[in-house]
Amino acid sequence: MPRSLDPSSRLTMVLACDVDKFPQPKLFAKTPTINQQRKLVTVLGSLEKGNLIESFDAILDAAALLITGWENIPIEFTRDAIGDVLSMEEIVEVISFLVSASHATADDKKKSESPHSLDVANSANHVLADAET
Repeated sequence: MPRSLDPSSRLTMVLACDVDKFPQPKLFAKTPTINQQRKLVTVLGSLEKGNLIESFDAILDAAALLITGWENIPIEFTRDAIGDVLSMEEIVEVISFLVSASHATADDKKKSESPHSLDVANSANHVLADAET
């Protein structure tokens, strides 16, 4: 099952400002799909240009799509509470983490490899290589 659809699969993040705290406040998120990653990257790019208020709204919406909860934070998790708890810098940190952390881990790759899937991957590499020339 794709990680984005697996209810038992979740990403756990500790903000840089919370690394030395005990217990560590943790944020939980679901693994983004490629369409969600595209939105996250677009939102991050919008910070450099455009209206700041629109950027705030877009970043908060993008974060709310994927953040599913938290622990060791003294406010009950709701989608609306995300904007009351996290600063813009922290939300950007979360979004950056989600963009980079959604790559399969080495263990995930080992679990998913089989002779059949390796053949398909090799075929796909040939097609991609042919398309580049």
